[in-house]
Amino acid sequence: MKRLSLLPVFLMATMIYAQESVSLSLKDAIAYAEKNSPVLQNAQTDILIAKQTVNTIKASGLPQVNATAGYSDYLQIPGSYVKNFLGGNPEYLFFRFQQKYAANASIGLNQLLFDGTFFMGLKAAEDYVNLTNSFEIKSLNDLHMAVAKAYLLALTTSKNMEMINSTLATLEKSLSDVSTLNEEGFAEKLDVQRLQLAVSNLKVQKEKLQNAILVTQNLLKLQIGMDVNNSIQLVDNLETINSLIPLAETVSNSFDAKNRIEYKLLNQTLGLSYLDEKRYKYGYFPTLVGFLQHQETTNRSEFNFFKSNLTPNNDFIPSTIWGLNVSIPVFDGFRKHSQIMDVRLRREKTLNDIRNFENAATLEYNNAKLTYDVNIKQAETLKMNLDLANEIYDKANIKFNEGVGSTLEIIQAENDLKTAQTNYMNALYDLVVSKLELKKSAGTVILN
Repeated sequence: MKRLSLLPVFLMATMIYAQESVSLSLKDAIAYAEKNSPVLQNAQTDILIAKQTVNTIKASGLPQVNATAGYSDYLQIPGSYVKNFLGGNPEYLFFRFQQKYAANASIGLNQLLFDGTFFMGLKAAEDYVNLTNSFEIKSLNDLHMAVAKAYLLALTTSKNMEMINSTLATLEKSLSDVSTLNEEGFAEKLDVQRLQLAVSNLKVQKEKLQNAILVTQNLLKLQIGMDVNNSIQLVDNLETINSLIPLAETVSNSFDAKNRIEYKLLNQTLGLSYLDEKRYKYGYFPTLVGFLQHQETTNRSEFNFFKSNLTPNNDFIPSTIWGLNVSIPVFDGFRKHSQIMDVRLRREKTLNDIRNFENAATLEYNNAKLTYDVNIKQAETLKMNLDLANEIYDKANIKFNEGVGSTLEIIQAENDLKTAQTNYMNALYDLVVSKLELKKSAGTVILN
């Protein structure tokens, strides 16, 4: 019974532990994503796959050794008729030239001596590894950007909740005070009803915001590769994050599309196309393969493979051979010609993509810089508006507490303050995101 009585306590402790919240700063979220994001893990796996492809191609240029063994038991021994060279009858004699039992064993070595497509394919595979490394860098940059945006959105939503809770607490206190004054005959019922309406509206907004917090936090957990059932607590604030993201002067004043990882990827793809063309051209050259083979065979009339001291006619007879095989392509139905033309056409597309990217990247940078400059000014203006709204609210609150202000005035001041807080918080979010977008468009590290 005593053990059973402890069971609920144990289960409750387990549930509390399982529901323990994980505190996350932006750097913590990014570090967690780098270890657990399936997208980044796939990019890293692609590198390993590319390296194995290189090993596979290398293997075809190494000596290929194969061993074989065989055993035969002729249930019916083949033979043939031969004209009776002695004359007389019968006219044809039947001879069996094979003994009943036969066995053989061989080992052979083949070595590729020359194949132009092999060497070009190996070089292309090694360059493809470099391409997958660049893809990993791009995946890492994209992951940092996605995590940062998701974190900032979830953080902004949480901060809006804090502001609503603060405003709601103040309004509920005012409602309590006015209700008391109304009961004592010093305040009108209309004032109470106005405050009740304001409190009710704020509670509705709070409920909507609670749902938004869950949605944005789940999005963040998805981006970093965390179980969406886990609980998280965001510990940063927007002002701190903004100060921790430096913006170099070169980012604000200059741009070169070559700094973008996408530009590097396109040029690596272009380089691979030249290797592909060379590989197909080398297909017109002969292929040279050397071989060496050793074989031993025996034929026996009795099954005596496990006996010793046999007569010489039961011995395994060895044979060894080496040589060269040359394969000369003569006509392939214009297959290689079509492959070369295909590579050239694809290269033209890549060159077009490079030109288009240079133009699009320049436009992206200019737009990002313009947006960032506008957001700086908006954040400064909305910060002044917030300070002014706080001052107005404090004065309206003092007047209301001294009995010289109205509920309309305090409610209006509260609405203005709430709007100013929300606008400033959203402006900070836009400012930080636009700074990240500017760094990304310039091809610099998004977060150090």
